[in-house]
Amino acid sequence: MPKTTKIASFRGLPLLAMLGALLLASPARADDARGSLRERLSGHFREAPGNSNAANRDAGIARAVDALFIMFRPIARSRITEANPAFPAVRIAFHDGQIETETPPVLAKSPENGEERTTFGLNKVVNKLVQSVAGDALVQKTWTEGAGSRTTRFVPSADGKRLTLFIEIRADRLPVPVAYSMEYVRVDP
Repeated sequence: MPKTTKIASFRGLPLLAMLGALLLASPARADDARGSLRERLSGHFREAPGNSNAANRDAGIARAVDALFIMFRPIARSRITEANPAFPAVRIAFHDGQIETETPPVLAKSPENGEERTTFGLNKVVNKLVQSVAGDALVQKTWTEGAGSRTTRFVPSADGKRLTLFIEIRADRLPVPVAYSMEYVRVDP
């Protein structure tokens, strides 16, 4: 009989372990992790010293337009460069259920739940906008029907002192997407 009692007590351990795992994975813990990500994303950032965001952008554009017919390359390069500047600064804020992302002179504001909104692009054309926190990043997507899209992943470092933007631009006329990254450092007081 004592062996049966010991076996029964060991059988209860997996159930206890599963309950413990459920507590650890509770929504409160997920919110804590998201809160930490929001804290690392929130603030003002400027271009990282020694980095050339413009050179990174130009190299990404070159890779994409090199797949085009040679006569179209200068036009495509010029249009993509003009519409996608290397921003000198980035500001991100979360408040009242909204995400505000400022890459001067553009301010993008939308609900945290990923609902679609509109914003003006650099060319003063109305773009559709969706922003949400996903995984380890703030993901922002802008697009204009029939013209293409831009997806930017804002990824903070573990200590929140650096911010890397991973940008991908797609258009029907581009056989290869434009892809590049930009590096920023925190400048909050």
